[in-house]
Amino acid sequence: MYRYWASLALVAFIALVGFQIAAVSAQPMATNPGDLIVDIITPKSGIGGQLHDMAKAVGFDGRYLYYAEWAGSVLHRIDVPPPGQSLAAGQIDIPIQGSLSGIMSISYDLSRDAFWAIGGDGLSVYLMDKSGQATLRYRINPVTDRPGDCKQRGSLWMSGCSTEVKINYDAADDTIWYGPDTTERIYHYRTFPNALGGAQLVDATPFVDVDVAPNDMYLECGYSQVSGVAVGGPNLLINIAGCPSFFEFTKTGTKVGSYPIQPPPSGDTECDDQSYSVPVFWARDGGNGHIYAYQQPNSSTCRFGGGLRVP
Repeated sequence: MYRYWASLALVAFIALVGFQIAAVSAQPMATNPGDLIVDIITPKSGIGGQLHDMAKAVGFDGRYLYYAEWAGSVLHRIDVPPPGQSLAAGQIDIPIQGSLSGIMSISYDLSRDAFWAIGGDGLSVYLMDKSGQATLRYRINPVTDRPGDCKQRGSLWMSGCSTEVKINYDAADDTIWYGPDTTERIYHYRTFPNALGGAQLVDATPFVDVDVAPNDMYLECGYSQVSGVAVGGPNLLINIAGCPSFFEFTKTGTKVGSYPIQPPPSGDTECDDQSYSVPVFWARDGGNGHIYAYQQPNSSTCRFGGGLRVP
């Protein structure tokens, strides 16, 4: 008898969860910047253990979503779902080859039909094709290529640059924006190495700081730092872990907008102006493993694949 009632309770619970997912999936499309459009529950969502077990990387190639675990050795490809909440569907696991430390974050480059990727060491920059083959392009010298040591002036619990790094490709000038987690400076590199095989900062705009008033996040968040950066247009979209706002900055460091966001993501981000009736940016949450899509401020802010190449 106990087994009967236990089985009945389990069936009821599964039905309830299914009903909730269906109800959320049926919700109408949102209309405000920062509104949650999609919530994908991945196979690791909700699993306990170390925060590092969760994925940080997320990418979008115009058709599929891709993600990887912390310094992961597997690139997961899933279908783009309808609006609302749903389980990850159509997953294909692709072994990553060529990176000894795995992959920490990715960003799709439409012109090359490949991902720029940061290795698990936070310093190796790869170009990785969709079959998982990663080719080292250069290594960032932590002494000479990251001036200011990510600043970290406001941090009470760490100093220097984190090995958890978020990356985004910018087609406007064929460059890479590189943001170590929970730091106050986003670096701006060229996609090709210098003569010694190291990174090249962009001379005109080598970095953007997010903690210099009035271009900071203290009013909205009480602190200023970078947890993710996306680009695919004239400005940068920046999210900050634990803060119910995300931010729009120019590429020279001027804050031009802040927008409510729930739940606040804490992982890698990627632009998508293809999948829904409103443009979104994807974000992977490092705390619960979900992949979220949030509405962008406008249709030209964040185009997929790095945006439009400027001749």
